[in-house]
Amino acid sequence: PSPTAARLTIVQVTDVYTLENFPRLKTLLHDVRTTNPATISMLTGDFLAPYLLSSIDKGHGMMRMINETPIDYLTWGNHEADIDHKEVCGHVRGYRGKWLNSNMLDHEAMDAQQEYDVVEVASADGTQTRRVGLVACLSDDPALYANFKAPGAFGGARIDDVDAKLAEWYERLTGPEFGCDLVIPITHQYIPEDTRTCASMRDRGPMGSPAFPVMIGGHDPDVFSDEIDGCWVLKAGSDAKHAMIIDI
Repeated sequence: PSPTAARLTIVQVTDVYTLENFPRLKTLLHDVRTTNPATISMLTGDFLAPYLLSSIDKGHGMMRMINETPIDYLTWGNHEADIDHKEVCGHVRGYRGKWLNSNMLDHEAMDAQQEYDVVEVASADGTQTRRVGLVACLSDDPALYANFKAPGAFGGARIDDVDAKLAEWYERLTGPEFGCDLVIPITHQYIPEDTRTCASMRDRGPMGSPAFPVMIGGHDPDVFSDEIDGCWVLKAGSDAKHAMIIDI
């Protein structure tokens, strides 16, 4: 890459229900960071459940492995609601990275999660710095949470509309308050919902361009990489058998 280019690398895995592949992931992250120190890693939901070990240890083994790998960012998946929310909130507070969520609010661990993050990336020659905003949204599909007894999933948390929340954060992060050059949404929803999200943001970017050139997702078990309404939707598939490596 050109020395004047500010380059961010993202390594993503999602929906991990086994500890088996974390050693390979740790090696991969070491190698990628050797190539580009401006590398961040993320696990985009569904890792505490429905993992068999978590039914015994309430997620402690998984969280220890995530911290030791380490993974820089975690986002909520719907299956994190399968474990007692007070237990999960303890994991949020014990996590050494950044736990992102922009649309699940009013729950016990709000003090420990972040609604957004901004990553600054400098070019090798120091001539420019770019700002990349990260936001994360969990599916608001009520069918996913219909079987939970009162007060409901995640201890009764409010889960706002994904598309409306992403539009709100796009305007904020690209505006004068934050001055981001790019916003990357992280979603945990199925492909039909991602397709709807891409359509809703298709013309919101500069001069009618798509607001998001790339969207990173989870929830689907298979590897997915396709362009939808000008936005590349990327999902690594389950169990960290594969990882998405995204250079921006």
